[in-house]
Amino acid sequence: LECRADGDPPPSTRCARDGGTRDDGGAHHGGVTRGRVVTRADGGRYVCRATNRHGVAVRSVLVTVECECDTGQGTPGC
Repeated sequence: LECRADGDPPPSTRCARDGGTRDDGGAHHGGVTRGRVVTRADGGRYVCRATNRHGVAVRSVLVTVECECDTGQGTPGC
């Protein structure tokens, strides 16, 4: 998931699965993690947090994976 925020100074962002430790790869400044196969198990609520010296902004999103995709390796990716 991409977690973007604007601010001065630019905030660091983190998006993590609610109630878990799995995240999108760590703190970054607007980067996107790509290339990983997404499965139905990845569905759930994710919390995105933007932080700078002025404070913290938090938003959450519910992700539902509804696909059947081919990983190219003979097995479904979803």
